[in-house]
Amino acid sequence: MTAPAMSPLYRKIARRLVPFLMLLYMVAFLDRVNISFAALTMNRDLGISESLYGFAAGIFFLGYCLFEVPANLMLARIGARRWIAILMVLWGVISVGTAFVRSKPEYVGARFLLGVAESGFFPGVVFYLTLWLPPSMRARVMALFFLAVPVSSCIGSPISSHILLMDHVSGLKGWQWLFVIEGAPAILLGSMAWFVLEDGPQTAHWLTEAERNQLALELSGGEETQRPGSANAWLHVARSSVVYFMFSVGLYGLGFWLPKILVAMGTTATATGWWAASPYGFGVAAMLLVSRWRGGLWLRAMLLLTAAGFIAVGLSRGLPLALLGFATAAIGLFGAMPLFWSTATGPMSGKAAGAAIAIINSVGAVGAFTGPAAMGWLHDATRSYSAGLFGIAGCLALGAIVVSSGAAAGKTLQPAG
Repeated sequence: MTAPAMSPLYRKIARRLVPFLMLLYMVAFLDRVNISFAALTMNRDLGISESLYGFAAGIFFLGYCLFEVPANLMLARIGARRWIAILMVLWGVISVGTAFVRSKPEYVGARFLLGVAESGFFPGVVFYLTLWLPPSMRARVMALFFLAVPVSSCIGSPISSHILLMDHVSGLKGWQWLFVIEGAPAILLGSMAWFVLEDGPQTAHWLTEAERNQLALELSGGEETQRPGSANAWLHVARSSVVYFMFSVGLYGLGFWLPKILVAMGTTATATGWWAASPYGFGVAAMLLVSRWRGGLWLRAMLLLTAAGFIAVGLSRGLPLALLGFATAAIGLFGAMPLFWSTATGPMSGKAAGAAIAIINSVGAVGAFTGPAAMGWLHDATRSYSAGLFGIAGCLALGAIVVSSGAAAGKTLQPAG
């Protein structure tokens, strides 16, 4: 099923909001996953094992999970532009500060604090978009916003690998320069967000009175007829949370382990940056295509495609098959992302939507911790990445089964409207 055409009003909103929000999310995602490249030399300098690396990569999401609901409540209290600005400056400072950790506990602590600082950003932006868009429009606009993830990695991977060449410039190691250079933009953009963003349509000077009235009417007309707090609505949230847990295992299995697996196959750190960019390029194309589709059938197909990609990487013994597997996984993951969030937020509106988004994303954060941590532990136990890759594939297949169970119960993951 395809999404309806976008009206002039929503094109205007998308042009005004999405480019800047994309830029913010690109910086946010890069700051959370750039340890995958820093680890290529930092792990040796600090004596970090694969198990500890996986744990530190994942502990970001424990801080994220613990503080996500309070952070979303703060957004509703003080407004989007103020809260997003504060969060970005805070996580930029922490990211830059990670360059100067000297021990394993400091490294783990910095990752945890970064998760706390980023905890309100993503669910806050998803909630923010529900203030501007009815469910029928969210898939396409959210897809544009979510493009920031593969674009960030596509651009950031070669940049990160080349920053590592700045070893011993001004007395800093390459991985230290990586955190400094890639953390600083968050501070700058956070300061800009205070002036660029509006708290909602009611205060948007670039909308006419007629446009504001039209938007209010269409937002209210697109709401689900059942009560937001009903059992059916929260059963939908529970299913969505389980699916997002499984999805997050795959997303961060790709984000945190792709460079290390490529290096283990014999590529140099610099070449890895370019090879790692290619799967994300396929992810960009997939997200642009799938953004026009809707429904649980497509979401299920994307999850199964991702599982197949990780199985291919686990079976590969050389770079060509591994890259093909990673590209397949990226197509499925980034195709699934806009499908998932447009459907997951469909039955909710207003404050209930904010709470539902925070709950779903918090459960996903647990999956994002579990995946990298289990991957590192399984590698040290088996001396191979294959067991972890097969485990990720199993999680994604289970997520597809949960989507199917919702359809069988007559509550498939479909947006309202």
